[in-house]
Amino acid sequence: MKKFRMVMLGIIITTLVCVVLFIWFIAYSSTTNLSQHMPFKGYLNNPFLVKQPSALKRSAKSVNRFSDYYIDVSSEEAFENDKTILKKYKIGDTIIFTSAKKYFSYHVGDSYYLLGKEKLDSGEIIEFEYATSFEYLPAIWETLEEFLERRKLKNDFP
Repeated sequence: MKKFRMVMLGIIITTLVCVVLFIWFIAYSSTTNLSQHMPFKGYLNNPFLVKQPSALKRSAKSVNRFSDYYIDVSSEEAFENDKTILKKYKIGDTIIFTSAKKYFSYHVGDSYYLLGKEKLDSGEIIEFEYATSFEYLPAIWETLEEFLERRKLKNDFP
Protein backbone atom coordinates (compact mmCIF):
# COMPACT_ATOMS: atom_id res chain seq x y z
CA MET A 1 0.00 0.00 0.00
CA LYS A 2 2.86 2.36 0.84
CA LYS A 3 4.41 1.78 -2.60
CA PHE A 4 1.07 2.55 -4.29
CA ARG A 5 0.82 5.88 -2.39
CA MET A 6 4.36 6.81 -3.40
CA VAL A 7 3.62 6.03 -7.07
CA MET A 8 0.37 8.05 -6.96
CA LEU A 9 2.14 10.94 -5.22
CA GLY A 10 4.84 10.86 -7.89
CA ILE A 11 2.23 10.90 -10.68
CA ILE A 12 0.36 13.81 -9.04
CA ILE A 13 3.54 15.85 -8.55
CA THR A 14 4.68 15.15 -12.13
CA THR A 15 1.26 16.15 -13.47
CA LEU A 16 1.25 19.39 -11.45
CA VAL A 17 4.75 20.28 -12.64
CA CYS A 18 3.72 19.64 -16.26
CA VAL A 19 0.57 21.76 -15.89
CA VAL A 20 2.51 24.63 -14.32
CA LEU A 21 5.17 24.47 -17.04
CA PHE A 22 2.47 24.43 -19.74
CA ILE A 23 0.74 27.47 -18.23
CA TRP A 24 4.08 29.27 -17.96
CA PHE A 25 4.85 28.42 -21.59
CA ILE A 26 1.52 29.87 -22.77
CA ALA A 27 1.75 32.95 -20.55
CA TYR A 28 5.45 33.66 -21.16
CA SER A 29 6.12 37.05 -22.64
CA SER A 30 9.08 39.30 -23.20
CA THR A 31 9.83 42.78 -24.42
CA THR A 32 12.68 43.88 -26.66
CA ASN A 33 13.87 47.40 -27.35
CA LEU A 34 14.08 47.79 -31.15
CA SER A 35 15.12 51.45 -31.20
CA GLN A 36 18.53 50.68 -32.70
CA HIS A 37 17.30 48.04 -35.18
CA MET A 38 16.41 48.59 -38.80
CA PRO A 39 13.79 49.39 -40.03
CA PHE A 40 12.57 50.90 -36.74
CA LYS A 41 15.52 53.26 -36.40
CA GLY A 42 14.21 55.20 -39.42
CA TYR A 43 10.86 55.83 -37.74
CA LEU A 44 12.27 57.46 -34.62
CA ASN A 45 12.81 61.15 -33.88
CA ASN A 46 11.46 62.16 -37.29
CA PRO A 47 8.26 64.15 -37.65
CA PHE A 48 5.60 62.27 -39.59
CA LEU A 49 2.62 63.95 -41.18
CA VAL A 50 -0.57 62.35 -39.92
CA LYS A 51 -2.63 61.12 -42.87
CA GLN A 52 -5.39 59.31 -40.96
CA PRO A 53 -7.69 60.79 -38.32
CA SER A 54 -6.33 59.65 -34.95
CA ALA A 55 -6.76 60.33 -31.27
CA LEU A 56 -4.65 60.06 -28.15
CA LYS A 57 -6.59 58.19 -25.48
CA ARG A 58 -6.10 56.81 -22.01
CA SER A 59 -6.71 53.10 -21.78
CA ALA A 60 -9.72 52.24 -19.65
CA LYS A 61 -8.14 48.91 -18.78
CA SER A 62 -4.53 47.91 -18.39
CA VAL A 63 -4.36 46.21 -21.80
CA ASN A 64 -1.59 48.32 -23.28
CA ARG A 65 1.89 46.89 -23.15
CA PHE A 66 4.08 49.91 -22.45
CA SER A 67 1.88 52.87 -21.53
CA ASP A 68 -1.55 53.81 -20.20
CA TYR A 69 -1.98 56.03 -23.27
CA TYR A 70 -2.36 54.95 -26.90
CA ILE A 71 -3.06 56.25 -30.39
CA ASP A 72 -6.40 55.17 -31.81
CA VAL A 73 -6.79 55.38 -35.59
CA SER A 74 -10.33 55.73 -36.87
CA SER A 75 -12.59 58.14 -38.71
CA GLU A 76 -13.45 61.74 -37.81
CA GLU A 77 -17.03 60.65 -37.11
CA ALA A 78 -15.91 58.03 -34.59
CA PHE A 79 -14.18 60.70 -32.53
CA GLU A 80 -16.95 63.34 -32.56
CA ASN A 81 -18.67 62.41 -29.28
CA ASP A 82 -15.88 60.43 -27.66
CA LYS A 83 -15.19 61.86 -24.18
CA THR A 84 -12.08 59.71 -23.62
CA ILE A 85 -9.97 61.62 -26.15
CA LEU A 86 -7.08 63.62 -24.72
CA LYS A 87 -5.91 64.99 -28.08
CA LYS A 88 -7.06 64.67 -31.67
CA TYR A 89 -4.61 64.39 -34.53
CA LYS A 90 -6.00 65.82 -37.73
CA ILE A 91 -4.69 65.12 -41.19
CA GLY A 92 -1.60 67.31 -41.60
CA ASP A 93 -0.58 67.32 -37.92
CA THR A 94 2.84 65.93 -37.05
CA ILE A 95 3.71 63.12 -34.71
CA ILE A 96 7.13 62.02 -33.47
CA PHE A 97 8.02 58.60 -32.09
CA THR A 98 11.01 58.29 -29.77
CA SER A 99 11.45 54.54 -29.31
CA ALA A 100 10.36 51.19 -30.70
CA LYS A 101 9.65 48.00 -28.81
CA LYS A 102 8.57 44.47 -29.53
CA TYR A 103 6.33 42.45 -27.27
CA PHE A 104 6.40 38.67 -27.61
CA SER A 105 4.07 36.12 -26.08
CA TYR A 106 3.48 32.53 -27.05
CA HIS A 107 -0.22 33.27 -27.09
CA VAL A 108 -0.12 36.16 -29.61
CA GLY A 109 3.36 36.11 -31.15
CA ASP A 110 5.24 39.32 -31.97
CA SER A 111 3.59 42.73 -31.61
CA TYR A 112 5.39 45.95 -32.52
CA TYR A 113 5.00 49.33 -30.86
CA LEU A 114 6.26 52.82 -31.51
CA LEU A 115 6.36 55.03 -28.44
CA GLY A 116 6.24 58.80 -28.30
CA LYS A 117 5.77 61.64 -25.87
CA GLU A 118 3.04 64.26 -25.89
CA LYS A 119 2.32 67.32 -23.76
CA LEU A 120 -1.30 67.46 -22.67
CA ASP A 121 -3.29 70.67 -22.17
CA SER A 122 -2.74 70.25 -18.41
CA GLY A 123 1.02 70.53 -18.98
CA GLU A 124 1.62 66.88 -18.13
CA ILE A 125 4.01 65.07 -20.47
CA ILE A 126 2.93 61.51 -21.10
CA GLU A 127 4.35 58.62 -23.05
CA PHE A 128 1.98 56.89 -25.47
CA GLU A 129 2.17 53.78 -27.57
CA TYR A 130 1.13 53.12 -31.12
CA ALA A 131 0.63 49.45 -31.90
CA THR A 132 1.41 48.84 -35.52
CA SER A 133 1.60 46.02 -37.97
CA PHE A 134 3.61 47.51 -40.79
CA GLU A 135 2.76 44.65 -43.12
CA TYR A 136 -1.00 44.42 -42.82
CA LEU A 137 -2.47 47.84 -42.01
CA PRO A 138 -1.77 51.38 -43.15
CA ALA A 139 0.33 53.31 -40.67
CA ILE A 140 -0.86 56.58 -39.17
CA TRP A 141 1.36 58.49 -41.61
CA GLU A 142 0.09 56.90 -44.83
CA THR A 143 -3.20 56.79 -46.66
CA LEU A 144 -4.86 53.57 -47.72
CA GLU A 145 -3.69 54.21 -51.29
CA GLU A 146 -0.08 54.67 -50.15
CA PHE A 147 -0.32 51.47 -48.11
CA LEU A 148 -1.64 49.51 -51.08
CA GLU A 149 1.10 50.92 -53.31
CA ARG A 150 3.78 50.00 -50.75
CA ARG A 151 2.42 46.47 -50.52
CA LYS A 152 2.31 46.17 -54.31
CA LEU A 153 5.96 47.29 -54.52
CA LYS A 154 6.96 44.57 -52.06
CA ASN A 155 5.14 41.97 -54.18
CA ASP A 156 3.26 40.87 -51.09
CA PHE A 157 -0.08 42.07 -52.31
CA PRO A 158 -1.86 40.77 -55.41
